[in-house]
Amino acid sequence: MAEFQELIKNFSKCRDYVRDFFVYGFKSRQDFTSDKKSARTYDDERRRITSWLGDYVVEDLTDEHRALGKVKNISLQMDSNLLDTNPLFAVWKTKSFTDNDILLHFYILDALRDEALSANELADLLSNDYKLAVDTQLVRRKCNEYVDEGLLSAKKDGKTLLYRLNPTWDELCKDDTAEPLSDAIKLMQLDSPFGFVGDTILNNIHTENRIFRVKHGFPTFTLEEEIAYSLLKAKKEQACVKIDIVSNRNEGKAVTHYGFPLKIFVSSRTGRRYICMYLIKNGRSKKKQHSNEAQTTSNQKSNTDIPMKTGSTEDIAPLKLKFHCERLDQIKSVKQVTIHDTDENQWAQIESASEAFSDMLETLNRNIPYIWGVSFEGVKTKVVLTLHIDEQWEQFILVRLKREGKGGEVTKISDNTFRYEKTVFDANEMFPWFRTFIGRIVDIRFYTVSNKQKEDAENRLLRKHFFNDINSLYDMYEIEE
Repeated sequence: MAEFQELIKNFSKCRDYVRDFFVYGFKSRQDFTSDKKSARTYDDERRRITSWLGDYVVEDLTDEHRALGKVKNISLQMDSNLLDTNPLFAVWKTKSFTDNDILLHFYILDALRDEALSANELADLLSNDYKLAVDTQLVRRKCNEYVDEGLLSAKKDGKTLLYRLNPTWDELCKDDTAEPLSDAIKLMQLDSPFGFVGDTILNNIHTENRIFRVKHGFPTFTLEEEIAYSLLKAKKEQACVKIDIVSNRNEGKAVTHYGFPLKIFVSSRTGRRYICMYLIKNGRSKKKQHSNEAQTTSNQKSNTDIPMKTGSTEDIAPLKLKFHCERLDQIKSVKQVTIHDTDENQWAQIESASEAFSDMLETLNRNIPYIWGVSFEGVKTKVVLTLHIDEQWEQFILVRLKREGKGGEVTKISDNTFRYEKTVFDANEMFPWFRTFIGRIVDIRFYTVSNKQKEDAENRLLRKHFFNDINSLYDMYEIEE
């Protein structure tokens, strides 16, 4: 029987564990067995979470089962106002290791403290001075791993690659710069992407944050940092990536997209992050694919059309591309695509798109003012919202309308009556915001912005959809006499 291990080799498994208990939350043993997972799996996962994040783990009985005393839900509860660091950084410190990993770690760092050495010289030194017989290839692989981690640096001397120990914190900082830099790191690790780096530095210099707090923090999104790093790296290199997505909508089945990462959008309300890509290939079924008919001016094509060069293969199909956003917390893996991962036709399309990368970014920036959330679906729609606002007592509503309206135009049309106008791609994304003005809405209209007609045509379906939502809400809360 396999022995329980607190540490895990694969970080994506750690991420899944914490997301199950924290993001989706309140997992009981019955929830796992219904997902075709064993009770033992649940016990192991619960023990790991409790070991990593014991102070924040809460176990509770549901009301309907409290009398039975058998069903227990587990969740993580943390108040970002009180946090001096992100407790979920502990998940990044759970990677398993072997005895040889530990020996090599300390022996290599000790051997390189005074001079730079090649992998062959290191292997000989470990064998002669430390009595550790180790293969040269293993030493080279471990050193290259430490170069990636920043512990070592590598420099070629002729044809030989020499490894050198990087400076320590004390060597990097002079006495007059150490404290200000330390304070900057304390803030960075608490409220910045990749804050785990700052937390690691503070741990290494035995310093804690006693200065800063973040009122509205989103600690759970540190679980996506590995995915975010891979996407940003691909963006910097202007590379095409293959991403595998697993969401509840797909019933746990992986969906694969191919495309170019362009920008990461972050919700200021929820902290949720989305990667905006230019898709080469959409893995979803054709019925679920959205059209992208939005246009910029009367003499331009669709605003997502990028001019592409024709490949050398005669039968290359025309590229039909579009912007598309995916949640980072639903991306399971990211891999940069090479010619070995695709067929000749698709690779020719990828190369053609790569040459137009700057055009993609330019087109995206041109279209960002027309997205309300993260959707590029549909054609441009002009929203006209008429509100009754008491100018004497409800100035805060006007302030909010301008602050949250994302650049929409606010016009006074009569005493205590104002009109808000905004042109967007997907007006459905605005409905939750509209509903916060219930009681003040005088009228709401939607007009399709078209290049083929002199006047914008009213979209009555959207208006009907909005009022149907209001009627459904009314029916839900209607009190029977």
